[in-house]
Amino acid sequence: MRNSMMYVRFEPISTAFVTMGIEPVDMLNTANANPQHILVLPPVTDDLTINAHTGFNVIDGGVAVRQFLESVPGRNAAWLDYREQDFVNDLLPQEIAELLYLGHRKTHMALPFYYKLQNQYARVPMATGLVNSYWRHPEMFEAVFSAAINRHLRDLLNQQAFWLRMHRHEKLPQLPSSVQKSWQDMLPDGVGFDWNSAKVSGQTVIIRSSRFRSVGCS
Repeated sequence: MRNSMMYVRFEPISTAFVTMGIEPVDMLNTANANPQHILVLPPVTDDLTINAHTGFNVIDGGVAVRQFLESVPGRNAAWLDYREQDFVNDLLPQEIAELLYLGHRKTHMALPFYYKLQNQYARVPMATGLVNSYWRHPEMFEAVFSAAINRHLRDLLNQQAFWLRMHRHEKLPQLPSSVQKSWQDMLPDGVGFDWNSAKVSGQTVIIRSSRFRSVGCS
């Protein structure tokens, strides 16, 4: 069943996006460089490799990272990427404490970008269903936003009557740049998309979207 709600708000000071209905698979399905190594914030599990220096789980290798992020535990996990396998061992106690705070409080003590890790992202799901995601280069989120829109559209079209469904090998038409820009301009205020009430009429998809900042992070 598709999500009935998608929400995005951009926080420029922390280069963070507060989102709902955007999944790790949306990031993986873009031309952006995918994480090759990730540090998973507690709780720690014996099912994954445990880094002795930090006590956190780590996943190494692009294939293993993709498999984890596509899984249910991966969608619900808080994590950040790092460039090289040994970089995690260079973290200082203060930096490890900051990451523990990030994983526990679901918000940052200091922005979660570390010279030693050379990380590009940090993703922190919250109990509310919202996600705090931090981007060293926030302009890279544009492709993820588009991928999420297309995924929701695909799910919507696949629920239509047989003669309206698109074959899986067919590509969705590209979202008009004017439409995407109008949505992106709303991101600092927060924009929600009600997929539950979206309608298909011929070649037109009608999606109810609205601005609101009332959805916040904990």
